[in-house]
Amino acid sequence: MAIAAASLIVVQMITIKHTAELQEKNFSTQVYKALQEVTEYIDYFEINQFYALDADESDWPSNSSGLFPNSDPVLPLGALEKSGEFSVYRRFSSSTSGGGISEQSNFFYQSQVQSFQHGYNRKSAQDAQKLRYQIFMKERSELPLSLRFPPDILAMALDSALKRNDIYLDYKYAILTQIDGKNAYIMGSKDYKPTKSSKPYKRLLLPDDALIKPDYLCIYFPGQNNNFFKSTSFLVFPSLILTLMIIGIFIVTLQIILRQKKISQIKNDFINNMTHELKTPISTISLASQMLRDTSVSLSQSTVDHISGVIFDESKRLSNQVEKVLQMAVFNEGRLKLKFTQIDLNKLVESVAANFEIRVSNENGELKTDMQAENPLIRGDEIHITNVIFNLLDNAVKYSKSNPLIELSTENKNGWAIVQVKDNGIGIPKEHQSQIFERFYRVPTGNVHNVKGFGLGLSYVKRIIDVHNGKIKVDSTLGKGTRFRLYFPLKNIQDYGKEN
Repeated sequence: MAIAAASLIVVQMITIKHTAELQEKNFSTQVYKALQEVTEYIDYFEINQFYALDADESDWPSNSSGLFPNSDPVLPLGALEKSGEFSVYRRFSSSTSGGGISEQSNFFYQSQVQSFQHGYNRKSAQDAQKLRYQIFMKERSELPLSLRFPPDILAMALDSALKRNDIYLDYKYAILTQIDGKNAYIMGSKDYKPTKSSKPYKRLLLPDDALIKPDYLCIYFPGQNNNFFKSTSFLVFPSLILTLMIIGIFIVTLQIILRQKKISQIKNDFINNMTHELKTPISTISLASQMLRDTSVSLSQSTVDHISGVIFDESKRLSNQVEKVLQMAVFNEGRLKLKFTQIDLNKLVESVAANFEIRVSNENGELKTDMQAENPLIRGDEIHITNVIFNLLDNAVKYSKSNPLIELSTENKNGWAIVQVKDNGIGIPKEHQSQIFERFYRVPTGNVHNVKGFGLGLSYVKRIIDVHNGKIKVDSTLGKGTRFRLYFPLKNIQDYGKEN
């Protein structure tokens, strides 16, 4: 499960990263395409400037004599031939042919001469215009960039190109040139200051100049990273939520597995302990019964009374142990019926103390009572509250080293009636105090098994206190003793006395 969950997380991260890289690559392609359109527009702008100047400029010569001094496109071909511009080759010799053609007749007809003349004129005009364009561009390349094209034209072209490529982010742009290996600002956004996290894009501004200068059109987008995050959020957030759910389910599953393992161990201990607890009285009863049936043994009345007493005590002990298990099963199934009445907690505690004092005396111990509750009236089930206090007193005796000293008291505090049971027993280690109210749980005692029980007593106490909307707190110091405090509400509240 851990490998599968980790692999899934890695695959999701790789997929999201790959998607982000594709989007960034696509965005970069669109930006560079827009920059290319801007540079092409600048070239187109200068070409238009040339044609406008070429059409209106009076300084340009009306013919090509200024550009081609040895030629004149308006001269006839015969004159050009005489001036040595080109030669005319004739098919026929100067002698008269058999067909009667004069030797002075020209090979070219008049229409052919006019056609050649027109082509020559057109070619000469084109060559002249090309040369004028080269001169124009040479002169333009020597001008500052701010004079070659206005900044507002550049800004308009850049904005239009970005929108045509579906880029609507805020941007900062500038034209930078290289001087001594450093970028120098020429024109553009006044606050052009790309940060380390921003990615500037640049393209050579005038790549078709005869003398190429290191002038670059640069642009960056301050909100580019946020835009990438928004564009991938449709993958990031669902993936993050699903990943957290998987991790949460994985953790809960592990907790359930560990809890079930722990419960299984506790139940095994409970079964082993219960088997031992039930086996002892059964063995005692069986042995006593065999003695009564053995005719070879003479039984006096005192012996019979003793054996019958043993059988009675062990039967009662066996019945009580079975009753505890059945009672806890019924309680856990929610079928336990509680009868709530008004109880005087001081009187109930004194009654329990009086009944339990004999057992404490048999252990050479002492039971002290201190009833300080001025308002001892609560609502609850008298039988079960009595059982709760008996269980705590029973534990106080069982877990005492010798000569138990038990203090039983009541008090009022902040709307609660409190019953306190304090002993001088062996105490409970801190690491086990949070688990003592779990079913079947018993604090480990190593190889010492002198204290009998199923681990159900404190679990029963906790459930009874819970259904009375009360609280139970424990303070214990290993080797010095334990104090339990039971809190019962003095006023009824909603759901008071109802078992969930």
